[in-house]
Amino acid sequence: MHARWLFGIAAAFNFAVAASVLFLRPWIGPLFQLDPATGTNLVNINIAGVLIAAFGWAYVCVARDPVRYRPYISFGIIGKLGVAIAALAPWLTGAIGWRVPALAAADLVFAALFADFLRRTR
Repeated sequence: MHARWLFGIAAAFNFAVAASVLFLRPWIGPLFQLDPATGTNLVNINIAGVLIAAFGWAYVCVARDPVRYRPYISFGIIGKLGVAIAALAPWLTGAIGWRVPALAAADLVFAALFADFLRRTR
């Protein structure tokens, strides 16, 4: 039951972020102080959105069958930590504001919860 809630919420979070990146950029861009993107940079943003959604689908799989899809959890930890580092590093150098790293802090929380789940369910 714990896996269903944890990974279900993680999936919903990823799907919401992916939908925002892919379809709501004109509205979320100003809210999160994102620089305008044009040309091939849009391709990179779209790829990121698709990958965020793909991780969301992996979390759905884990929520449904945590034993079968247990290896996905480690990839989730790596992905969540990577996102947090990718957002934190530019903030620490003063290149971006606080909003994106604040959102990415949720990824740190999920990474810790995923690691705890792995530890508790050996």
